[in-house]
Amino acid sequence: MKAKVICSLLLFAVFFGFMTVMLIISEGEAEQIRDGVLRFHIVANSDSDYDQQNKMSVRDGIAQLCSELFYDSDTKQQAIDSAMQNSDLIVDKARQILESRGCSDEVSVTVRKRFFPTRNYDGVSLPAGVYDTVDVQIGSASGQNFWCVMFPDICIGASDSKDNREKMSDVLTGDALDMTTESENPRIKFKFALVEIFENIKNFFRSGK
Repeated sequence: MKAKVICSLLLFAVFFGFMTVMLIISEGEAEQIRDGVLRFHIVANSDSDYDQQNKMSVRDGIAQLCSELFYDSDTKQQAIDSAMQNSDLIVDKARQILESRGCSDEVSVTVRKRFFPTRNYDGVSLPAGVYDTVDVQIGSASGQNFWCVMFPDICIGASDSKDNREKMSDVLTGDALDMTTESENPRIKFKFALVEIFENIKNFFRSGK
């Protein structure tokens, strides 16, 4: 009986050690991704068809503008600096689009850190966690949201998983790149699951809920 208890404890220790090592590795790769990309997040005034269409029109206009503003940016920090320096220009662009659609809603644009669960976008998967984000809110910002990756630019135009992998390879390499573009791999699915659990626990205590 004593031998069985010792054996069980050893097996648990080995399992716990394995899971801890895998979490450290997975979080390290996820942190590289968070350090490399700038998210784009936009929230509609409401869930009405009209407000949702306004959101998508503003999304397209801002994404195109920022693609031009960030053209010479080689790093996420340069893209962030450009977004902050041109925030008034981004707001004006959004207001012009809304006015052309007969809408007078106010628009706010901030660059801030925001928690996201695991998300997928045209062949790119991003692990859960806190990301630097260009955050756009229209009117009361009580409607459905939209997100994509603003830097590197996978928001603009038609794209596929191959194109987006090439874009992500501008800021990521090795296992971190594979983690964003090979999410169907069972090993990477396991990493995503570990990060999702860990980051949701962190966010629970961070938000005080």
